[in-house]
Amino acid sequence: MKAALLYGKEDLRIEEISLPGIESHGMLLRMKAAGICGSDSRMFFNGPTSRYINPVILSHELCAEVHQVGSSIDNYTPGELVTIAPVIPCMRCMYCSKGMNNICERAGVVGCTIHGGMTEFLYMPSQMVKAGGVVKVPAGIDYHAAALSEVVGCCLHGIRQTGIHAGDRVLILGSGSIGLTFLQLVKRMGAGWVGITGRRIKRLDLARELGADEAMEITHTDIVSLFRSSIDLVIVANSSVRALEDGFKVMRAGGSILLFSGYLPDSTINLDLNDIHYRELHIHSSIDCTIMDFQNAVDLLPLLQMEKLITCTYSLDEAVEAFMHTRDPDCVKVMLEIQPRSFV
Repeated sequence: MKAALLYGKEDLRIEEISLPGIESHGMLLRMKAAGICGSDSRMFFNGPTSRYINPVILSHELCAEVHQVGSSIDNYTPGELVTIAPVIPCMRCMYCSKGMNNICERAGVVGCTIHGGMTEFLYMPSQMVKAGGVVKVPAGIDYHAAALSEVVGCCLHGIRQTGIHAGDRVLILGSGSIGLTFLQLVKRMGAGWVGITGRRIKRLDLARELGADEAMEITHTDIVSLFRSSIDLVIVANSSVRALEDGFKVMRAGGSILLFSGYLPDSTINLDLNDIHYRELHIHSSIDCTIMDFQNAVDLLPLLQMEKLITCTYSLDEAVEAFMHTRDPDCVKVMLEIQPRSFV
């Protein structure tokens, strides 16, 4: 079968590779679509970090058809549309026992420590199937939108850390695919007002279309002067330290801030600990999503407009061009449309 393998900085090669045999609870998937995440782009343009297998097939945002199932599987049928959770938990460590399988000590990470979706066929091991990480897509959902289930799951997991309430004023810092997904979810959860900031006009226009009460171009907006101490929940959906610092300044007393994005190594900020203490500020962080979050996210797809986040699609053979397109300032989400050849 054909796959796009990343060997190093901007060294992506389309190659023929083989597949392992199918375990009794394993599953072979025929790929339909694979999204390019920000982490995928960083690995392509900067070279994969030591955490990644090398070479690696990237993409943890994916949708596929069931192609073959192991001998002990009786609840999946070839041809069914499925999507895949980003983490394969061990289901035995302390974190898994507490329901925190997103930070499993021995997790396999799709598109990182195990191969991801930029391939014609993808093998899902028994552990992923048994853990519930292969989820059927609801009827009527386009496979492009279904490939973004991981984005929904991770945003949902983040929101669940914060305890959002109906009527809350929510400010989202960042208007990429993550910020635009948070926007849709918090509106559905009853937020009374949702503002979003960004630098790219087309993304802000899309935010308004998706229901933002206010979409602000950040280089011309002083959010601290506008919203000082008035926001119930701040969601930091970008990796700017300055945005995070401003986020603390706009929180009301008793408010919450969610650090969703990763930062450059050794990034730090100065915090006034008395301000946190006396104003009862609540600081939350979030990474990936649990299997339950992911299953819930797939159920939510009919209520969302994830297809509107997709800027363009490329074929598997055009994977390098697809990565290059992610640097287009008007781009939100680039996706590979995969049409596998017959599998023998």
